[in-house]
Amino acid sequence: MIRNRMAKTMATTFFTFCFAVAVYAQQQTLTPEMVVSFKTVSSVTIDPAGKNIAYILTTPRGADDDAGGRYSELFVIPAAGGVAKQFTYKPNNAGSPQWSPDGKWIYFASRRKEFDEQSEVYRIPVDGGEAALATQSSNGVRQFKLSPDGKAIAYTMTDAQTATEKSDARKGNDVQTVDKSFKQHQLYVQAVGSSESQSLSGDMSVWDFEWSPDGRQIAFLAGVDESDPTNGSIFIVPATGGPAKNLSENYQGTVTWAGWLDAATLIFSATERSHTALNTMSVKGGALKRIFDSGYGLSNVSVSADGKTLALAAHTYKHPSEVFVHPMLTKKMARLTTSNPDLDNVRFSGNKEISWKAKDGLEITGLLMLPLDYQPGQKYPCIVQVHGGPESADLDGWATSYVRWSELLAARGFVVLSPNYRGSTGRGVAYSKADHKDLGGREFDDVIDGIDFLVQQGYVDPARVGIGGFSYGGYFSAWAATKHTERFKAASMGAGIANWVSFTGTSDIPYENSMVHWNLDVFKNMEKAWSRSPMAFVEKSQTPLLISHGDKDDRVPISQGWEIYTALKLLGKQVEFDIYPREAHGWAERNHQLLSIKRNLEWFEKYVKGGSASKTNSLP
Repeated sequence: MIRNRMAKTMATTFFTFCFAVAVYAQQQTLTPEMVVSFKTVSSVTIDPAGKNIAYILTTPRGADDDAGGRYSELFVIPAAGGVAKQFTYKPNNAGSPQWSPDGKWIYFASRRKEFDEQSEVYRIPVDGGEAALATQSSNGVRQFKLSPDGKAIAYTMTDAQTATEKSDARKGNDVQTVDKSFKQHQLYVQAVGSSESQSLSGDMSVWDFEWSPDGRQIAFLAGVDESDPTNGSIFIVPATGGPAKNLSENYQGTVTWAGWLDAATLIFSATERSHTALNTMSVKGGALKRIFDSGYGLSNVSVSADGKTLALAAHTYKHPSEVFVHPMLTKKMARLTTSNPDLDNVRFSGNKEISWKAKDGLEITGLLMLPLDYQPGQKYPCIVQVHGGPESADLDGWATSYVRWSELLAARGFVVLSPNYRGSTGRGVAYSKADHKDLGGREFDDVIDGIDFLVQQGYVDPARVGIGGFSYGGYFSAWAATKHTERFKAASMGAGIANWVSFTGTSDIPYENSMVHWNLDVFKNMEKAWSRSPMAFVEKSQTPLLISHGDKDDRVPISQGWEIYTALKLLGKQVEFDIYPREAHGWAERNHQLLSIKRNLEWFEKYVKGGSASKTNSLP
């Protein structure tokens, strides 16, 4: 009997072990092809009764499709859960869904050539039927909002070319004088069911607007002054006029969205340190109440008319944004959609928040991702992933895209550090302003201090550290490859700044760069701006640099890439320059995204880890 029991026990143990091995073997790591193939939920909006949720599902083009951006399709799912119903189909995109007050119609923006060559507002019945035109603008709708009573549509539209301007263009008489050939973005209103619209804004441009609610107070987000890097504070003002009050004056976070839960209560999402938080606050001010503060990242939030149900587009480190519902009474998040079921079989490393002391004593926070098969006591190569902005932050939640390689790097044996250096959001206004007049100074020291902290903790081999990022993260990467070349084995500069002086003179944000980023007049302080430019230190660079840039980029013109590439090339340095056709300040095309991921992974494998890497010149 004892022998039989032992045999049965050993057989059971062996079966369990084999089953665990089989399950583990079925799991896989994230691949570049998976990253560019994900479907993502956005623009979640709940109907007034809190029964149905409309949302946009974006899907990438296939590898063999014509070049272009992602497709966007409209779906509706019951708030109680169930099967989602699709309302629109590619190639016709849909965006900005909005419910009629009675919940019978969904309004959305779309460009449908069978109706109109331009973007217009359409509406579709919830109980079935075809979409129908709701606006007939003369030059395409930019943004729209349905009135609270559902009887009118307000929208913005860029002034169209006049008949004279069109005639002059055909004849070549179309020279434009800078700052004198501007087209206004005007505000129009149109009754539902009518084809006539009325301009409301006159000789001014409207960039955002909201219908007035039936209430005595209005809440809005704004910066505390013109040098505030974000509109991250909540203000409230009487509807009849009067001084605005900052309800979040001492809040150590950055508000990203605010709405009304009821007449006396605001609900708002915010960045707090390295987390996304959802809170409520009385319109009289005072202490906030927490709904949640970690584990989820938010794309948007929608509140039912009675304030009892929330619909959210939320993500975690295991999946991109999906539809969630949150009944305020039960306070339990429920996930309603699974757009990427293949992710259930993927192994993830996940982020954890860490903090360290800067040289001047300031606490700096960030995210740490360890290698997927991390072994305590072993020192690993490290890649610093730097966010852009700098008025942004790296948060827990989904952390991988064509410019965010964290999980892909962790699967390849890298430690990944994502620092929220001073100048980042999530720590209050003073922290986001802490890099003013000092770009590339103490804020970059925060990054160096974070690397040293990981070295001290035994995670990182200091001789194998790389850095990469996009936009302002691209600037940091170029700065690392030049000014701080002795610390970095390789760098990847995505659409980054090489020369602060020439950038200010050619970018589409010269005033923002001077007043918000630098908080000084660059052309009155060119010596300082030059001293913080990677171009000033190209001669000392010993760090292999990969440059990536879109040839239609107005935010950071491609000339920034050319400047530093030409200098490094003529100096005999290790540098490569990838130009992405048709792309602006970010890559929209699937195959461009895929190639970018592969190029960066191979760059770091070769120059940081030191292993062999096959070169990717083209896609299969």
